[in-house]
Amino acid sequence: MFKVQSFPPHRLLQDYIHAHLILESDFREEGSRKMTILPHIIQSLVFNLGPPDKVYDVTNKKYVAANSITGPNDMVCERCIYAGMKNLVINFKPGGWFKLFHIPATNFTNKSVDLSVIGGSQMHELGEHLRECSSGEQQVAILEAFLIGQLLTEKKYSISLNETIRLIYAADGNITIRQLESAAYLTKRTLERNFLEQTGLHLKTFCRIVRFRRTIEYMEKEKKIQWCLLANRFGYSDQTHFINEFRHFAGCLPHEYSGFRSSLELALGV
Repeated sequence: MFKVQSFPPHRLLQDYIHAHLILESDFREEGSRKMTILPHIIQSLVFNLGPPDKVYDVTNKKYVAANSITGPNDMVCERCIYAGMKNLVINFKPGGWFKLFHIPATNFTNKSVDLSVIGGSQMHELGEHLRECSSGEQQVAILEAFLIGQLLTEKKYSISLNETIRLIYAADGNITIRQLESAAYLTKRTLERNFLEQTGLHLKTFCRIVRFRRTIEYMEKEKKIQWCLLANRFGYSDQTHFINEFRHFAGCLPHEYSGFRSSLELALGV
């Protein structure tokens, strides 16, 4: 349903970016597909390379701008994808956007924002330049030159949360804020304020989404699931807690989950 080209980030950008993707819809006929994206912690920079108005944000009831920054999401969102869609997508690691631009990630939680509103004519010109290129390699090279320039000229200081995020991943989200305070050598208030600003999510919500994501990854791989053991495996206090968390993030009960994420979500790699 989608064609995906993936490009690894430049070595100078590896601490900030997961990957660059060129994503094209590959529908057999004209029309659109409505697709769900589950809650996730990834922020994405998106440049439209094809015809306009090919991605409609069902949740917020608007077409996504030609150049936009989107996510993360702490709720289920829906996108309507039209035939002919072609996007260049840059998936940032949590906090990566803030480290490069020092614009709070809370501005984009659960929505997409037009980059021209944030970066003015510079972002508009960058998008136009990308659309003039004939190959993905050229487009990625131009974009990386811009991001590296941003990295090298940015002088503002920010508290690093790399170790905090590493610990959350290592624990599959099952870690207390007190443990993270001690590891980061920060007070609870300072840690939570900086974490929200840099990732766009409250610290506790981030941990819950990581745990939820680990859970559905396991569910998608296992053919026979022992529901009575699943809650304990992923650190939920009991089965009721697991069911309530799953319904909160997926919008359905665990046994109602299809076992597959949408093709859009898989293609985006969120």
